[in-house]
Amino acid sequence: MNIFSQKLKIFFLILIIFNTLLSAYWLINGDIHYDVDVSRDFLVMEDIIENNHFTLLGPRSGAIPGIFHGPLWFYINLPAFFLGKGDPLIVGWFWFCLSVFFLLLVFWVTKKLFDTEVAFLSTLLLSANSIINPSIGLKNFYNPYGAVFLTPLFFWLFHRYINSLKAKYLIFSLFTLGFIIQFQMAFGIPILIALTVFLGYLLFIKRKLIHFLSYLILLIPISTFILFDIKHDWLQYKALIRFLSQNSSSGNILNIFQDRIRVLFFDFFDFLSPGKNILTIFQAIFFLVVLIIGIKSNNNPKRKVYILFSIIFFGFWVVSLFYQGGTGNYFWPLLPLAVIVFCSFYRVLKARIFLGVFCLLYLVNVYAGISAIMDFETDVDRRGPHSWAFNLYVAKKIYADAKVDFGYFNFSPDRYAYQQRYAMSYAKKYSPNLNSFSFVKKPLTYLVEVDPPKDRPDLNGTSWRISDVGIDRLPDQIFRFDFIQVEKYFLNNEEIKIEPNAYLLDKAFLR
Repeated sequence: MNIFSQKLKIFFLILIIFNTLLSAYWLINGDIHYDVDVSRDFLVMEDIIENNHFTLLGPRSGAIPGIFHGPLWFYINLPAFFLGKGDPLIVGWFWFCLSVFFLLLVFWVTKKLFDTEVAFLSTLLLSANSIINPSIGLKNFYNPYGAVFLTPLFFWLFHRYINSLKAKYLIFSLFTLGFIIQFQMAFGIPILIALTVFLGYLLFIKRKLIHFLSYLILLIPISTFILFDIKHDWLQYKALIRFLSQNSSSGNILNIFQDRIRVLFFDFFDFLSPGKNILTIFQAIFFLVVLIIGIKSNNNPKRKVYILFSIIFFGFWVVSLFYQGGTGNYFWPLLPLAVIVFCSFYRVLKARIFLGVFCLLYLVNVYAGISAIMDFETDVDRRGPHSWAFNLYVAKKIYADAKVDFGYFNFSPDRYAYQQRYAMSYAKKYSPNLNSFSFVKKPLTYLVEVDPPKDRPDLNGTSWRISDVGIDRLPDQIFRFDFIQVEKYFLNNEEIKIEPNAYLLDKAFLR
């Protein structure tokens, strides 16, 4: 049943534009979500531009110690970072443009897979779902977003291959998957494993085993990993072997399976239906039941799409059973595919049933987005640790107080202090007549210390100040900015002569 009129499509388009503008609310207010990952990326790009330190490595992998993602996310952001002279807000507007192009890509892919009506529904729901992307840590603009962006394109290319068995589509899809691995290995590699098993069966029965040569295209997107290991005595390869040998035990498979079920129903579908409540479980059950109905229906012309989605979707979860650790948000790139498939249920169910569930899900996502906007603090000094505007505000206050050249040291409980370090570096632009020296003692020296978690007061900066910085006395002045304490010291020559720890985490430790 087709209830879509031209006026309804125009109305949907207006809603899509409205939702997209809502996602720019934080940018319009001069802020971006600025966590450890984002600030680290800015420090790396600053190093690339200022020191020509082009890197073959991306961010560290949270799944396997000693393994890193590819550097592609850095280089995609680098032009905006360079043109904006390091301004995170300019990079933020680049992310906004990426999110607009992403919605256009989803519309195009969905139209190719299904039809215009399903494309409008998918883009509308995803635009509402994306309102909060700039404001929270799990769905945010850092390297996994590249995998999210490319997954719909990869799916469409692989679907074309399944339907046509033309090797060029397999080559293009694997090429795209290689770049997905660059962005998020913990998603791309399980998908590659699952599809390889499926392709082994398909190419055997179709007598097309020669198509496995298409895998050679992967050498291009994964070349950065290979080149790095060749230059560094196979460092990542050894880390992988060490991880596999130390984690060869299968562990309690029942516990891992139970964890994956919980993650699937609560964490993944929480991305689709925010709240982790009874509605989240309802949407999960609804989705899986209708998916099975769509697969079993021989009259469904898009049955192959559902089967391929199931292979990718459940293949990821099956492969993840062999990893004992948590899945984090590794499943995030599956979200746009789930949205597309969910909206295609419009062609499987009666219109009234589908539109009722769709409207409920749409309103839940809009509510989550507007709630995040309403929770946004208008006062910069109350925006918290993951606000660029707040961290810049603190840095500017230090420069304004200094009046003369100064040295400074940054501390956070995780010892990285990326957020404060980049803010201090960028704030130089507002005080061109002052010279500041990171991790160097000067007659005027500031210690910028982030408070420890309330349940771990032992993670304060006292031992760091005494042992690493080499200052064993109370500060001459203290400034408080919410969770940040700035200590001001006027050091004498004897105090300056006490060398700081040469291995303090500075720009050489950016991962």
